[in-house]
Amino acid sequence: MRNSPLQTGAKGIVSGTVTSGATWIEQFELDQNGVQIDQADTSVWKFLFKDCDNGTPVLTLISGSQITVTQNTTSTIFAIHAAVSNMCGDYRADLAQQTPSGDIIHWASGVVTFVEENLGF
Repeated sequence: MRNSPLQTGAKGIVSGTVTSGATWIEQFELDQNGVQIDQADTSVWKFLFKDCDNGTPVLTLISGSQITVTQNTTSTIFAIHAAVSNMCGDYRADLAQQTPSGDIIHWASGVVTFVEENLGF
């Protein structure tokens, strides 16, 4: 997958860099046509990170645990708070929602790079 273009049916693309060996604390917002995502705060959300070479899941962040989901009038806010360690390199990332009625929506997909940092702790 590293040498091929990323193909996805997700609604959007995710990318970025995260320090491995520290607590990942970050917020991001999503909207659907300028308003909050319907039922986002009552849905189950998963942010899954898979090995780019073989697709094996390495890290899963879940709403109610490592992800807090809140609504405002124009967007849905996601707050990540997760300890990350022993990850280095590129990982395929997928953000998905399972609504209370059981529908699964693939919101974002892409490549996130984890960098191993010696922070002295």
